[in-house]
Amino acid sequence: DDLCQFPEGPSNCVQDCPSGVCGNELRDDGEECDGHDLGGAGCQTLGYPGGTLGCSVATCEFDLSQCTNPNCGNTLLDAGEECDTANLNGQSCEALGFDGGSLACSSACRFDDGSCYYLSCGNGTLESGEECEGFNLGGATCSDFGFAGGVLRCTDNCRFDKTDCAASLCGNLILNEGESCDGGNLGGATCASRGYYGGALACHGDCTFNESGCTNCGNDTINAGELCDGPDLGGKTCATQGYDGGDLTCNANCTLNENLCYQTSCGDGILDTGEECDLTNLNGATCVTLGYTGGTLACNANCTFNETNCTTNVNNCGNGLIDGGEACDGANLNNSTCLTQGFAWGGTLACNATCQFNTSQCYSGCWADRFEANNGSASATTVTVGTRYDDLTVCGGDYDWFKFNRSASTNYRITFYFTGSRGDLDFEIYWYDGSSVVYLAGAYANNDGTTPIDNEVYDMPASFNGGATGTYWIRFYGEGTYPNNDTNLYSLRISTY
Repeated sequence: DDLCQFPEGPSNCVQDCPSGVCGNELRDDGEECDGHDLGGAGCQTLGYPGGTLGCSVATCEFDLSQCTNPNCGNTLLDAGEECDTANLNGQSCEALGFDGGSLACSSACRFDDGSCYYLSCGNGTLESGEECEGFNLGGATCSDFGFAGGVLRCTDNCRFDKTDCAASLCGNLILNEGESCDGGNLGGATCASRGYYGGALACHGDCTFNESGCTNCGNDTINAGELCDGPDLGGKTCATQGYDGGDLTCNANCTLNENLCYQTSCGDGILDTGEECDLTNLNGATCVTLGYTGGTLACNANCTFNETNCTTNVNNCGNGLIDGGEACDGANLNNSTCLTQGFAWGGTLACNATCQFNTSQCYSGCWADRFEANNGSASATTVTVGTRYDDLTVCGGDYDWFKFNRSASTNYRITFYFTGSRGDLDFEIYWYDGSSVVYLAGAYANNDGTTPIDNEVYDMPASFNGGATGTYWIRFYGEGTYPNNDTNLYSLRISTY
């Protein structure tokens, strides 16, 4: 199609991209790497003991953040390190080509420029040096960074936010490459195939085998962790266990069964030293006090508790881990969002008490956001300068009003981020002149979805409106005839420049 695009797909190809372009999936002169093309390099070829080598989408330089370094953290600059803890080797955001910010050092002893910024960030246009701008990700996705999927976002300083990228396909109940198991899918494996005598094999949340339920108990030989096994008591008797006599046996779980052992004083109904109970004298204990959820506690003939009729409800839901059959667990949504669940208008995904997704706050169509009803200047939502507000909506017949406090001698930039293919949005700026709220200016770009991201940006220099300070109002709305005006999801940010 004569357009250089990334990632490549059926309608575009590498041949469209000229040489020397970062992002064309070809390692050209001056590039260490490009996309998945690492030129055969790896962490070990670059002098690191191990790890996974990546490639920066923005600069086509090696991303060493996942390479391991045994000397990292000793505050000294060792071979292969850009920095070490607070030792930045005299570097700063400005020295690295940014306009400002605070340079830090990552746990991999590489520069962390996540808090560095460009002054152009927030103007709605993806410019040189920026990884992204608002909703404009330059065609990048989570998969470009080695993730299996998820939602790639952009931070306020125009850097990629990979928080909602899914690190793996673990949890889809399908055995993918690198997984031993997935949920209840054990791939036919059992405790026996794993070298145990028996038991119940399970799967950890990271798709590795959970062998905690496997055991060698039952092979009539005492193994590690067993007190006995069948007839093999290891030379133990009731006497060695501190009783006066009786018959010591072995439980099915390879623990000692002392129920037939006895003390000469046991059976008189009086609690003597070493007795948990005596006949009906349970010393106030119940199944619940012993950690069960219910049932009837009794006393064995050897004056130990008989917990046979105590009951418990085994349920892993609520432990914060994604176990077999669970889609989520508490705040752990397994990197899922309303969008990944097929709701085009987003919303707030939650997890219910049975560890399944609660999509009641996910939306397939326009919905009232958290600031409604802010449909007039009197009910305008106060916003904080420098804070980005996401997941906002303009619906049919809807105006959204916001307000902020303007300080003297300060330049402000008002930016609304949205995807024009959904609908065209505009905004206007108002001010209270002492008697009424009056119109001052507006942003009315014809954002019809012909570009990936159609933003509305308005710069308010210090001289705007004669430099008057105080409260300013913003009215945001969709183009068209009410109540059939354009609708859209959007984000709002007011910043200074």
